[in-house]
Amino acid sequence: MKVAVRRLVLVAAPVLMLGAAGCSIHEQTQRWYSADNGINAEAGDIGLRNVQVVSDGDGTATVIATLTNRGDSDDELAEVLIGDVPADIADGPLELPVSGVADLGPDADRVDGFDVEAVPGYTVSVEFRFENAPRTTVQALVRPAEGTYAEALPAVPTPQVEEPAEEPTGGPTETPGDLPTEEPTGTATP
Repeated sequence: MKVAVRRLVLVAAPVLMLGAAGCSIHEQTQRWYSADNGINAEAGDIGLRNVQVVSDGDGTATVIATLTNRGDSDDELAEVLIGDVPADIADGPLELPVSGVADLGPDADRVDGFDVEAVPGYTVSVEFRFENAPRTTVQALVRPAEGTYAEALPAVPTPQVEEPAEEPTGGPTETPGDLPTEEPTGTATP
């Protein structure tokens, strides 16, 4: 009987050691981490996920984020400030229904800022103001408008130049041939 127990221990020992060795390994992928370089924050029952700003460095910027409402009542995103400058929420206040998700970005609900100081490679404060949830400010990474984000910025409207009004037509017009000219008199002095 002792020989059978020894054989069982010799066979089971390597299997147990491999199982125990794997328990202490902590790979980075086994922990929760942000899928991108955006910032995550909470505003009461509203979750702000992957908040970042895309900027051309010349004053135009777009906010990219995902908002989730885990509360018991609807809410809405009323205003966004990039730095100290109010951003334009393209379709007005953004509805956040209970258990709802809203994406901000170039292919979703646009939140664009103009005349903002957002330098790519740095961070800028982005304040989110909601109807019910508390105001929340995050320091978001500013990405350059290139590569994946090359077309993230809004098309800046070109200023309309007013053309001068045309002169009325149909009235008499004068041409150089119609102007009176002085005729020389017949006397000449030598």
